Amino acid sequence: MQKFRLIFNLVKGYQRSLISNFIFNILNAVFSLFTFLAVVPFLYILFRVNGSGPTTSANGNALWVWASNSLDGFIAEHSQGAALALMCAFIVVLALLKNLVNYLSLFSIARIRTSVSRDIREKMYQKVLDLPVAFFSNERKGDIISRMTNDLMEIEFSVIGTLEALLKSPIMIFISLITLIIISWKLTVFALLFLPVSGFLISRIAKSLKNAAKRGKSGLGELISIIEETLTGNRIIKVFNAEGQFRQKFDRMNDYYFRLMHKLYKREYLSSPMSEFISLIVITILLFFGGRIVISGEMGGEMLIGYLVVFSQIIQPARAFSDAIFKINKGVASLERINEILDAPITVFDKPDAKSLDGFHQHIEFRDIRFGYYGDEVIKGISFTIKKGQTVALVGPSGSGKSTLASLLARFYDPISGDVFIDGHSLRDTRIADIRKLMGFVSQESILFNDSIKNNIALGATGIDMERIQQSARIANAEEFIVKIQEGYDFNIGDSGNKLSGGQKQRLAIARALYKNPPILILDEATSALDTYSEKLVQEAINKLMENRTSLVIAHRLSTIQKADMIIVIDHGNIAEQGTHEELMARNGVYRKLVDMQNFT
Repeated sequence: MQKFRLIFNLVKGYQRSLISNFIFNILNAVFSLFTFLAVVPFLYILFRVNGSGPTTSANGNALWVWASNSLDGFIAEHSQGAALALMCAFIVVLALLKNLVNYLSLFSIARIRTSVSRDIREKMYQKVLDLPVAFFSNERKGDIISRMTNDLMEIEFSVIGTLEALLKSPIMIFISLITLIIISWKLTVFALLFLPVSGFLISRIAKSLKNAAKRGKSGLGELISIIEETLTGNRIIKVFNAEGQFRQKFDRMNDYYFRLMHKLYKREYLSSPMSEFISLIVITILLFFGGRIVISGEMGGEMLIGYLVVFSQIIQPARAFSDAIFKINKGVASLERINEILDAPITVFDKPDAKSLDGFHQHIEFRDIRFGYYGDEVIKGISFTIKKGQTVALVGPSGSGKSTLASLLARFYDPISGDVFIDGHSLRDTRIADIRKLMGFVSQESILFNDSIKNNIALGATGIDMERIQQSARIANAEEFIVKIQEGYDFNIGDSGNKLSGGQKQRLAIARALYKNPPILILDEATSALDTYSEKLVQEAINKLMENRTSLVIAHRLSTIQKADMIIVIDHGNIAEQGTHEELMARNGVYRKLVDMQNFT
């Protein structure tokens, strides 16, 4: 019952389409029933040789007695051929009406099917944008992509795709059963005795299908993760001759996924032959007992054939319903995986009474900050202040917590205890959009997008000012390579900017920060991955970028931060020492050792 509730939660926003589908399905069931019941008067006319009437008695069924008397009157007034022509025309009209309402029922469900897929896709993408950075540290990118693509397609085809069968089959079965009871309640009761047996067998298989489907989807997510890693790190794999290692890893996961899916399809495909075999047994038994009833004179032969024709029409919707149950169990496994993302908690959010910031005027304060990943404390009670217009550099060994402090300032995370303040306002009590509006960010890895140069520079802006874009590129030393490209600022830089060199990408990232023109700047090892020539150009661009701005700089190359107003040395989550370059060199402490290791004075 829980899985049906999940399905109807998806479609509850489309009541008008559901009601239309329900009405058309009832009409379809009625027209279908009369189309197949038309075989009874057809046989009556066919077997009425020389006006002798039906071959067997129609006793016990008042409706059929009335219909047969009416047919007799029509045949007496016109002819047997005229009656036959009338019945054939009647069957054609019924078939036309049946297929028309069937089309309308499918058309009404099509909007639900496409709309639900669109809505889930939209919700998932919005949730991915809203989720905190910490969520993506714990999840494989390939698995998230798999949920947003393959699992969503599974829901569309296995869950929403079977909605038609879920809505239509019960109506068809109910109306057909009522008709069968009217024709012969004895045969109908006898047939119903076999339904619980088939229902039990099908439910046993369907139950095991859900778990197998969930494991299969998880396995596919891991496969996509391996493929994504292979595409991203293709050069590294080749240069380290690691093709064999990755091939083994992929083959192992691929074989595991194969075994899972083989088991899943083996169970899924069992449902159709099983239900067909059970249906055949039931029809055979009905033929035997129905034949005995006809021989005894309780029912006419044409009525038994009509009964079997109507009963055969129960089999198809019953099979469709059982197949839908199987597909739903597969689809619900995908829906649960999607819900793991949709229901993931958003730990960094705006409070209902969050205050707005009208700008940056005085200082940034880190007050007794404590923070950790997975229970391990990375920052252990750090406090310092950055005054407006100052450049503060964070240095220290890798893993000491420098980038974490920058992430806390951008409010990618919230500290476990302590707080970060801008002009005395706690970031927890301030609108996130206002905080990030004040900030520009340039990281070691230039994050660019598969778009034109101008759109990458103007990222996040409501409009594009080409004069500002060109000025930003000029200051960032990026214009010298942009003008050499035939398409210029309209040039598409490719996936992650792979059509550009590392120095060119970094200068575009700086131009992007310049275009935003933020009062606060975060530079996270912005030159550490560049060659000497590129570093010189990028460092010149950074120096221009930092003019008249408050900057938090994270640096491994200490030569780039000698002119900082304050240098803070972070070691094992604590402030080891702080001061200007000259003051720290004079102390002969941790900073002096780091400087000596990099061989410059």
